[in-house]
Amino acid sequence: MTNIKTDVLEMVMAYVTVPDMDCARKIARSVIDARLAACANILPTMTSVYEWNGEVEEADETVLLLKTDKRIFPKLQAHVLDIHPYETPCVLEVPLGRINDDYATWLHQQIS
Repeated sequence: MTNIKTDVLEMVMAYVTVPDMDCARKIARSVIDARLAACANILPTMTSVYEWNGEVEEADETVLLLKTDKRIFPKLQAHVLDIHPYETPCVLEVPLGRINDDYATWLHQQIS
């Protein structure tokens, strides 16, 4: 694999909560097909506790982690917000530290 300089690519991760595995798969495939993320990791069933309309709620959710470049994140976020079923979706940009050269090269190829 031809390596790119890791400082050229500023990798970030999108942290997205969704209601279930089906929704996570749908969003993951959509952003991968659109080349807005190189990889999606789906973490099944976690419990979220939050306040909504003055009441403390508890719900099972699924976490979707999307690996992308910082420059692409705004497009990825807009895409996810457009297809997400929640009224107020959680789509967070999480900055990451170092990345190994081979993975950075692969990631860059997937989203270019």
